[in-house]
Amino acid sequence: MMPVSSPRRPSPPAGTRQARLFRLGSVLGVPIFVTPSWLLVAGFVMISYSDFLRSQIDGLSTAGAYSLALVFAVALAASVLAHELGHTVVSRTVGLQVNRIVVFLLGGVSEIEGEAARPRDEFAIAAAGPVVSFLLAAALWALSIVPDPNSSLAVMLSLLAWSNLVIGVFNVLPGLPLDGGRIVQAMVWMLGATRSRATVVAAWSGRGVAVLLALAVLLATASLRSGTSASFASLGATAMGFAVAAFLWFGASQALRVAAVAQRSQSLRVDRLLRPAVYLPASTPISEALRRLAAARAAAIVVIDSEGRSRALVQEAQISAMEPNRRPWSTLAEVCRPLEPGLIIDDSLSGEDLLAAVRNTPASEYLVIGRDGTSRGLIATADVARALGLPEGESKR
Repeated sequence: MMPVSSPRRPSPPAGTRQARLFRLGSVLGVPIFVTPSWLLVAGFVMISYSDFLRSQIDGLSTAGAYSLALVFAVALAASVLAHELGHTVVSRTVGLQVNRIVVFLLGGVSEIEGEAARPRDEFAIAAAGPVVSFLLAAALWALSIVPDPNSSLAVMLSLLAWSNLVIGVFNVLPGLPLDGGRIVQAMVWMLGATRSRATVVAAWSGRGVAVLLALAVLLATASLRSGTSASFASLGATAMGFAVAAFLWFGASQALRVAAVAQRSQSLRVDRLLRPAVYLPASTPISEALRRLAAARAAAIVVIDSEGRSRALVQEAQISAMEPNRRPWSTLAEVCRPLEPGLIIDDSLSGEDLLAAVRNTPASEYLVIGRDGTSRGLIATADVARALGLPEGESKR
């Protein structure tokens, strides 16, 4: 078992986002969840470790071996949780909020809101998890030498010590989405690269780690086939190895997409996305509004009051969904959204500031105003998404 860890939002590992989650409680005020897929890990550990435990502990029955293996599976999950709590504590120390921790099939994830402002903070958050795992490994090994070496307690403590060592070593491999990839990202960032460039370097390193892991699994599988017949445990380990390699590849690929979006976001400007608008009363029939829109060669409609002040934004999607024969008898009042502070954007916004404004108040259209307080037109979320190379709606996330 090589549980993987990722101390970052917004994207949980595949399978944790849509799967049903079971809440176990909370630690340090952070909700702890587990996915049903963890039961597969528990079953695999029970079957694959029961024979090993019987060989190490004199007089252990079959039922006792399975019971101890289940205890080990739970303790392994607790070790993963401790690893994630390391990320949580340091994240809070640098001012970031941790929404939840999820334990899933291949390990755990700490879902952290926002990103570290400095590379040293990024480094500290990423390194915290492996440090906890290494400290646990050392403490458990020290405890394991106290009781009789052949006792159940000594064997379990020794097994957990080795497991935590494996968790720590595996997670510092230098590639995203592992902690080691975050460490590489932070170090490249420290050397003067932009955050997005550092992400690209760490993501390609992650792809390399994934390929090397898959090759190692292939070699191990070939070695097993040349020897005796493969056991359930060896077949399960092979499947788990390929699953981890796939997880690393897709995680690294996702990081590359995020970096590409971050790079494109730097060139976002309101004036490049601006849609010219027509300004009409709420009582205007939709068919007449569309006629005036075409005549003015505009691309958006703003609802105004009797004094000419902007009061609402007409939602393009609602007009498109309306049957054409209803449009002469329906007014703009039926397809508009009243203006609120979050729907008004300053024309000077650009880059991440513009994205933050869109994410803070999800909508399909936003009114753009100039420094003098007058309307300049509208921007649409669909246009922002296209500029970022995303499917429509992704820019709101």
